[in-house]
Amino acid sequence: MRKKPEDELAKAQVLPRSVTVGGSRIETDVVETGRIYAHEYRDRERPALAGLSIGHGNITAGTLGCYVLDKANGNRLSILSNNHVLADINRGVAGDPIYQPGPADLPKAPENIIARLTRFVPIDFGGTNYVDCAVADLDVDCAVVDDVRGDMTRPSREQPAVGLLFAGQSFDGVETRTFLCPINEVAARLNVEMTAGAGARSAVRPEDAQPPGAPVQKTGRTSEYTTGRIVDIDVMLEINMGDGSSALFDNQIAVTGMSCPGDSGSIVCRGGSGAVSTMNCGCVFLAAAEEFTGVPWSQEWEPIRYARDKYLANSLTGRWVIDTFFDNRNQENLVTRVQDGYEGEVPEEDRAFVQAVYGQYFSEVKVALYAPDRDDIRVTQQHVTETQDAINRARKYMLPEEADAVQEVFELCRDRVLGKNGRELIALLDDETLYQRIREIAAASDSISDPYA
Repeated sequence: MRKKPEDELAKAQVLPRSVTVGGSRIETDVVETGRIYAHEYRDRERPALAGLSIGHGNITAGTLGCYVLDKANGNRLSILSNNHVLADINRGVAGDPIYQPGPADLPKAPENIIARLTRFVPIDFGGTNYVDCAVADLDVDCAVVDDVRGDMTRPSREQPAVGLLFAGQSFDGVETRTFLCPINEVAARLNVEMTAGAGARSAVRPEDAQPPGAPVQKTGRTSEYTTGRIVDIDVMLEINMGDGSSALFDNQIAVTGMSCPGDSGSIVCRGGSGAVSTMNCGCVFLAAAEEFTGVPWSQEWEPIRYARDKYLANSLTGRWVIDTFFDNRNQENLVTRVQDGYEGEVPEEDRAFVQAVYGQYFSEVKVALYAPDRDDIRVTQQHVTETQDAINRARKYMLPEEADAVQEVFELCRDRVLGKNGRELIALLDDETLYQRIREIAAASDSISDPYA
């Protein structure tokens, strides 16, 4: 992960310059790579199967649910997934390109276009919704296989589909739920049919939710193949759609937690072992931040993960941030201390402030993240002023030395970031002087564990 100079290593830790194997001399080296993450089901694959990464050009990534026959379009073989995956929450128009993999997993390119948006059921933010679904017409030149990647098969009479996965909670061991739109409702409203016929979809029944619940399975872009059980049917719930807006859904299906962000659009079928999956989709800091602020940080895991893998993992300061806060389990004491001290006591004005900043700026941040060279998105004095306001509000939740460290880092970076665009901010992460100074500031706080110390 990190290559240290030889003079920083004990003699026993230094690799030999070469080794002899079977009479042959082989040179050795250590290559610094940063942290390496599994791609899961996020690569470009042809022929393309269900369960892979997919998405409209303006989103991060979701899941190719399954192939269906579009009865309104001459029974053409088409892709079934969510509105928020294929149609960017009502913003898409017919003919928009659909990419495999989704933009978060590989930059958009003509050769990655797999289909074109055909239509979607609009999400009504002022009324009641029953489905989150869309269909896309396959590109005639794209090679596909009507099957599901991994351990599942396509929906069939033996393992019929029961729902289309569109929402859920899943992080850090909390008891979680995943939510599905009933597949019969999806098929009726989109006017599509399973490729194996109507017998390849199934309504849920009250007895399906009787403990331990009927077993179900899914394959998704992020958590791949998982199993679970039906918990409730005819569920009404409010869903945060990821852009600060909420929509009411009724007559939904709840299953045990079996998904992470990026799994949206997965087809869920009867069958599988019924083993309840243990999901961990984010990090302890995001889970705690969501609990305290009411901002859906777990729903934003994909752009956060993109920033981590694309930018942080390739810079000095970024790798240190990853290893100190994303992956260093020694930091859990920070979260535990904050939870113990402030659970249920966060002033409403603080929550409202964070929610307002999130609603005003996070969409802009995501645009800058995926298009860092845009000159019209730069750090302004208002950004700096509101950051200082946020630090002042956060002091009550930190130990004095932590608050002092945050303030010192802010003052160190304030003038450096003002007026810069995304690309220029990314370059700062590789500034050796800045990197060393930030580590020195963090070292002054006994509660922050530096994994490189």
